[in-house]
Amino acid sequence: MTTDRLSSRLTRKLDRLHARAPVVRLGPDDRLAVFSDLHLGDGGRDDDFAPNARLFQEALSRYYAPRRFLLALNGDIEELARFPLAAIATRWLGIYACWQDFAGRGALFKLVGNHDLALLRRRAVDLPFPVGESLRVEIGEKRFWLFHGHQLSRLDWVFQTLGALLLRWVLHPLGIGNYTVARSSRKRFHVERRAYLYARSRRIAACIGHTHRPLFESLPRLDAVKIEIEGLVRRYPEAPEGEKPEIEQQLARLKREHVKLQRSEGRRGREGLYGEGPLLPCLFNSGCGIGSNGVTAVEIDARQVRLVYWFDRRRSEKYIAAGGYRPEPLDDGDFYRVVLKEETLDYIFTRINLLG
Repeated sequence: MTTDRLSSRLTRKLDRLHARAPVVRLGPDDRLAVFSDLHLGDGGRDDDFAPNARLFQEALSRYYAPRRFLLALNGDIEELARFPLAAIATRWLGIYACWQDFAGRGALFKLVGNHDLALLRRRAVDLPFPVGESLRVEIGEKRFWLFHGHQLSRLDWVFQTLGALLLRWVLHPLGIGNYTVARSSRKRFHVERRAYLYARSRRIAACIGHTHRPLFESLPRLDAVKIEIEGLVRRYPEAPEGEKPEIEQQLARLKREHVKLQRSEGRRGREGLYGEGPLLPCLFNSGCGIGSNGVTAVEIDARQVRLVYWFDRRRSEKYIAAGGYRPEPLDDGDFYRVVLKEETLDYIFTRINLLG
């Protein structure tokens, strides 16, 4: 049974974590990119990061760095549950060099997750970059809080550390793969729900990782699909003949999604994922860097927040073929960036403040 309230113990734990988080303030021209769950390994066949390594490095070096983005790495960056840090850093020298470019201008913020929690036990002089547990991002009166999400577990630090040791020294040598909360829909549900409830209670926007599931909560997706359908239907009669086939394709895609969402909500019943009342846009998740076809990220600037997807068209042309998206190539190559969702910060925080 789920409730619409967090336990007082977990609330106090999150309050302490939030209170000691350093603050970065974004000015009118500042932009922040948030990645999580890269799970860098040693480059071998068990390294989940390897298939997307070049895509990720090119996105940093040829898109985010030239545009002077700040960079937040929101936990589970190195897969220390299975590989030693020295082997990871040696294999991915190019990645670390990219991070150093950001760090050199004070633009790198590296946070820990449950798979690289051991970094907190090391001396700062022994680490390539400083690490922290969470980060507060302020844009005027608007507040985002970045933390990995493992802190929402009822398991304490000791049990999480023992779990990582078990994976590295027992399960991994036996050939048993990486088990994460992302493989359990029930655990994803509880992590996301607790993050949402805490952010709602504090009238902030939380940006987590951990579940590997990209989230962008500005409207319930079913409501957003209804609005998109209505707008396209109204536009269709006056559209030029050359645009009508594309509108028809978009409507067909949205119709399929609408049916799927209706069925999903019917199975969940009245409760929904985040409880009763209007859904607030206070939970975001940057997804992961080990997707089968690409890497997701959250981008925040002084005006908007976006959920973006980086992909290699040689592996997937899903968003090139799909109507309604505008993928842009990286320097006319095979790597693409596409905005999956975006919303203004004014809308997001007005909804949080007035309906929270």
